Amino acid sequence: MQQGQLVPLIKTVNASTIIALVKHFESDIYPLLSAAGIPDDILQQHHEYLPEAPIRNLLGMMAERAEPEFYGGLLVTSIREYFIPKLLEHLDNPESIGDAIEQMRTAVLHESPTTQLSIGYFNDTPWLCRFKPVEETDGYVWSEIFAILFIIEFIRYASKQDWSPSYIAMQSDGADKLALILKSNTTHYYTKRKLGAVALSNDILALPYHSSARFTVSSPSSDSPREITYIESIYHALAPYLCKQSMTISDAANILGTTPRTLQRRLSQEHTSFKHIRDNIMLATACRLMENKDYSLTDIAVELGYADIAHFSRAFRKLTGFPPKDYRKQFVT
Repeated sequence: MQQGQLVPLIKTVNASTIIALVKHFESDIYPLLSAAGIPDDILQQHHEYLPEAPIRNLLGMMAERAEPEFYGGLLVTSIREYFIPKLLEHLDNPESIGDAIEQMRTAVLHESPTTQLSIGYFNDTPWLCRFKPVEETDGYVWSEIFAILFIIEFIRYASKQDWSPSYIAMQSDGADKLALILKSNTTHYYTKRKLGAVALSNDILALPYHSSARFTVSSPSSDSPREITYIESIYHALAPYLCKQSMTISDAANILGTTPRTLQRRLSQEHTSFKHIRDNIMLATACRLMENKDYSLTDIAVELGYADIAHFSRAFRKLTGFPPKDYRKQFVT
């Protein structure tokens, strides 16, 4: 994790669509989720975000279990049937492909607040560009392939054409895998580049945007999403894991893709600490559970990983100044 860089995040509802693909490879999905670093109960939690790293791990692990063409077909299907319709909810009647791409760049931030797309011109050719810090892993390769497939499928949807780009630039060396999926004889690939990019054209950008009729009306969210801070991205990334109070800073650093020393230094620069973040997430989780009358205080203590209700009560009192039973009386009717 570089200085000033936010923790890459993905909305849990979107991550669940990728997690569902595991069923094509394993009847019991949980060992693979655990190996990827995804909480077993992630689909039962109420956290808005999950860190991207374990989802990239999962993409790489699924790729090991299938031929690229078959796996690529699964990814394209999920893009067409879920991710593009989800994105369309944020568009506000674009007139051209260029307008749709501009709105799409903002829409992507609603779903993954650390993903940056931009239009760049090279030799008078417009390219839709995506930058991510490079990792030498299969998960990174397949996350880049997924992003490029998404861009291509979005252009195909918006133009109603079976379009393929003339040129694709990749940060990874995954061009051979992507070529097997696209099956385009006219596409040229460049690998090991500073950013990933798909070549467009001024003619493509000027094409009218075609949208299929929809029977339900949704309110577009074309406004820029609120920018989050580094500390907020840490909270979002660790919240699905920190409901268990046994997590160490080494565990957290592994989830965030950094080292304990670097994480400790970054948090110190932000005038906070891992313990402070862990305590706050624990407190927020405890309060959320106590607002559900179906949970007894003993249930909550067990859920949060305490040995018994006495340990939980002491920890809660230390953070708030009053015991958990008083919270329930005062804030829950």
